[in-house]
Amino acid sequence: MAFPSLQQWIFALKTCVAGLLALLISLWLPLANPYWALATVYIASNPLSGATRSKAIFRVAGTLIGAAAAVLMVPNLANAPVLLVIAMALWSSICLYMSLLDRTPRSYVFMLSGYTAALIGFPTVNTPGTIFDVALSRTEEIIVGILCAAAVSSVVFPRAVAPAITERLKAWLGNADTSARDALEMRTGREADAHRLRLAGDLGEIENLATHLVYDTAGHPELPRRIREIQPRMLMLLPILSSIADRLRELSLLGGPSPAVQHLVSRMDALLASEKPDDINEFDCLREDIEARIKSKPTHRSWHDLVELSLLMRLRDLGAIRADCLEVIRCIGGGAAEPLKPFSYPVTDRATLTRHYDHGLALLSAAVSFLTVGLCSVFWILLSWPEGGVAVMMAAVTGNLFAAQDNPVPSIVVFAKWAAVSIGISALYVFAILPYVHNFETLALVLLPALVTFGLCVSNPATMLIGLSMAINTAAMIGIQQTFTIDTASFLNSSIAMTFGIVLAAVMASLLRALGAEWSIGRLAAANRTTLAEIANADNSRDEARLTGVMLDRLVLLGPRAKAVGHRIPDAIGELREGFNILDLRRARAGLTMYSRRRIDAVLIMLKRHYAAATGPSSDLLLAAINRALGVVRNEQSASARIALLGLVGLRRSLFPEQSAPHLANAPMYFEAAQ
Repeated sequence: MAFPSLQQWIFALKTCVAGLLALLISLWLPLANPYWALATVYIASNPLSGATRSKAIFRVAGTLIGAAAAVLMVPNLANAPVLLVIAMALWSSICLYMSLLDRTPRSYVFMLSGYTAALIGFPTVNTPGTIFDVALSRTEEIIVGILCAAAVSSVVFPRAVAPAITERLKAWLGNADTSARDALEMRTGREADAHRLRLAGDLGEIENLATHLVYDTAGHPELPRRIREIQPRMLMLLPILSSIADRLRELSLLGGPSPAVQHLVSRMDALLASEKPDDINEFDCLREDIEARIKSKPTHRSWHDLVELSLLMRLRDLGAIRADCLEVIRCIGGGAAEPLKPFSYPVTDRATLTRHYDHGLALLSAAVSFLTVGLCSVFWILLSWPEGGVAVMMAAVTGNLFAAQDNPVPSIVVFAKWAAVSIGISALYVFAILPYVHNFETLALVLLPALVTFGLCVSNPATMLIGLSMAINTAAMIGIQQTFTIDTASFLNSSIAMTFGIVLAAVMASLLRALGAEWSIGRLAAANRTTLAEIANADNSRDEARLTGVMLDRLVLLGPRAKAVGHRIPDAIGELREGFNILDLRRARAGLTMYSRRRIDAVLIMLKRHYAAATGPSSDLLLAAINRALGVVRNEQSASARIALLGLVGLRRSLFPEQSAPHLANAPMYFEAAQ
């Protein structure tokens, strides 16, 4: 592992100072369990100040809701243990379900509401009369920790979110240029697939960063909107690059592109590979030349000409999206007041970014959470285990924390492993160090090495889970309070209960939730096929844009999952290409002659039947319908005809990639009759 950077050291020291400040205030007030304030600092802290503030707000909201739920349930159901367990498990499961459907940092509110009720409720079931005091104390401790984390992060070397987003966008654009060159040079294989998948995965991280912008002290009211506007364009680049690579491969089988088109392709490749890939003027000149070539294509076209026309139109889209990305980066880097030029690539009528909600997976995760809490409670009740509430609490917290993962077992195992390490660290403090500590100054000095180490781990994404596990569990097991006492039996019982709860969560997840990325990829593919049938049957442009937007959003989910299974790209990008090709047909239909519209309608009808049928080879009837439509629409020369041809060529290449070039006989008689 690389030596920590300066920024990581600064974050670790800031977090340590915030944690000690929270501990000092909690001891001074005094609060019942000051160690919760210390643990909260590490849970809420983030290297970016805006992210720390947003997480702090979400944590306060979740804590208040969860505490209120515990106060409502425990006193009323304390005399009916079974009903209380069912109520607490249902509450935790429902909150988890809602958090999994909200794929933004705001989901933390729902998740925290669920396991805060467990944190407060289960340890107090034997003394229900104290539930309000415990809930109030826990809320106060968490708020103290949150305020200290937010204050130190904002005052001491604050890091704004906007520059971080700018850097991520620049890195994304560099990766996009690399992927574009892969397409232009027809490179295939694992490395090219990895480049494309990284684009999808990075977009999810950029979107999450953008949600923290409103909490930045610098104030960027326009930046979240700009990120929302550019994101669908960035996602559109994936199917566009796939189309470019496909057209170049088809042209290579047909003798290669014409010299003029090959020159444009080479110019694009050279500009992307140059030392100054941000030269807007040269890219603008290239885009103008591509547009001029598109409009100069002859009226009657062979299959070679049609594929070439499709390639040119996709090259134009590539240039437009790239220009839009550079414009947004320029505006973000220049500040919130920097004016934004109109976007070059129209996306409003193509896609409205819409969330994909996997209700089935969310319900399964909620059911596993319910069963885990229920089973742990059975052990607790049957064994009359004094520390059983701690075990149930840890089972609920651990299961919910990692429920968003396809296979949460590896993360839970890591969490459990370092929780065991934290027990050893806590034992060292409790039995060997803290008995000799008699004031806060000495306490701060002895905690400093551990707290800085935890902060360094949290600052690195690769070790963040390790740092959180050690920080939270060490703080809880040491249990710093106003009066220090050594209770060996209580320490051992709490350690056993904590370990049992985490291990049970891992066992239940391995039995019921170890589905893996392949399973999720299959669900996304099935959802895409259903959406394609809806696009072909959509009633209006709003429905079309919403449905294609959902398919774009699934690409964000696909990226990390495909990476987990060896950078293999399933049919999702090809299916997305089909969706946009259908959209092109529907958009162009109104501007065509009556005879061409009939041919397009015939293709759309066949597409509805194709996607509604079970997965299988594309039908010969659909291929024939596309060929007939190509033979008719190619005789028209208008912007609508070019868009329709783009859709038809794209559908034929996506659905029938192995078919030989179609025979396109001229049909002037039919064309003239349709005028």
